[in-house]
Amino acid sequence: MKKEVQLELHKEVFKGNVLDIGIHNNGIIYNMCKHFNKDLEVEYISGKEEEKNIKDEFYDSCILFFTLNNICFNLNKRNLFKKIYNYLNEGGCLYIWDIDKGYNRVFNSNIKILLPNAEVKNINLKDLNMFHDNSKETMLKLLEEYFNLIDLEEKEGVYYIKASKKNNILNKESNNK
Repeated sequence: MKKEVQLELHKEVFKGNVLDIGIHNNGIIYNMCKHFNKDLEVEYISGKEEEKNIKDEFYDSCILFFTLNNICFNLNKRNLFKKIYNYLNEGGCLYIWDIDKGYNRVFNSNIKILLPNAEVKNINLKDLNMFHDNSKETMLKLLEEYFNLIDLEEKEGVYYIKASKKNNILNKESNNK
């Protein structure tokens, strides 16, 4: 039996330049951003071919909306966090919504997303791969090298993480070599 998870995104406001990195473009983040600020610049990338258009140290916010569960291997997720670190300007924030599923578990739920103007978007998320780890504990460990945790919430198998970019991590790495 499928569960239904409700996310209340209608109060979430992103400021400045926003980078939306996704596997499937549901238009959710773009529509949210444009609702609150018509002049806001929102970049959306869904694959390597679009990555060349992304500017380093330009974005105030980066959003991963149910993206990580589609990326195999923790090394690939870690590399994505390193790239996001480069894309964000100083003080930039990373926002993550994703499924909390570890090894030997499955996830199959309908996600009901409450958006501004009382709009509702439904998406179905399914991960039946028992060898796939997308748990919030694992993501927090992968994030800690580049980001400071600001907020963490978990509700019915879905987690939300807000983290800020650490200062000068990559410069320190190159000075230590």
